[in-house]
Amino acid sequence: MNYEVLAPAGELNAIAPLIEAGAHAIYVGLKGFSSRHSNADLTMDEIRQAVNICHSNNARLHIAINGGIQNDNFNIIQNSLLTLEEYGVDAVIISDWGMLYKASKMLNATDVHASTLLGVYNAETVKLLKEMGVTRIVLSTNLYIDEIISIINKVPDMEYEIVADGGICFNDNRICELPHYMKDNEYCVGCRDVYYANDDTGASVSIGSKSISLSEIVQSFVELGVFSYKIEGRTVPYKYVLPRTRKLSEALKNVEIKKNISTLHYFKRINAGG
Repeated sequence: MNYEVLAPAGELNAIAPLIEAGAHAIYVGLKGFSSRHSNADLTMDEIRQAVNICHSNNARLHIAINGGIQNDNFNIIQNSLLTLEEYGVDAVIISDWGMLYKASKMLNATDVHASTLLGVYNAETVKLLKEMGVTRIVLSTNLYIDEIISIINKVPDMEYEIVADGGICFNDNRICELPHYMKDNEYCVGCRDVYYANDDTGASVSIGSKSISLSEIVQSFVELGVFSYKIEGRTVPYKYVLPRTRKLSEALKNVEIKKNISTLHYFKRINAGG
């Protein structure tokens, strides 16, 4: 398999259904230290349970520790990293340069991933992160496809991940300051609301970018060498994430089928002397 479907879970109950829907890996936030609200994060004990759920279903578990890290929390997170490795967590996703450096030196069996919040825009940054021991780059969502191609061509021996389903935020740093809430049993984000000008026109304004899904063009990214396809939505009720996970999983399966058929036809031509 040349790809991974990476799905978000904001609660333990979401993990098994997401794996059944086609996720090869699950990512969750470490409570209080991710870039999302704490009610969408998991405690250390819940993460221990999540590891067991994932591994018993042949899936990986990644832990997002991509919030801002202050001096007072640095040692706490270092100790948490060691505990997470004891639990058998497969990877940690980090956005802080200092913590990234520490994690790459401390951890032996746990992969270290550079979060999209780190802001990787060029091959030189990838090379530096590789030297530090980082095993995967979650590319910035602000990159154009030709820029992604350039980075992968210059550093092909790195594992790359992209956001394949979710919102492309107009904030470059990907840190949302707008509310997430439920309304009429529907999940809402502040930037998706309609706002009205406080003047005589009363004109309506939308400040959010549209959500995207790469399912229709995912073959192009597989051919580029992108390995992991991330679905956003740790703060979203998982019933909304399940169909998105199925859609992306099926799209990637079709890519695999097409590739195998092409390979089969190639060998048939060779054997026939074509």
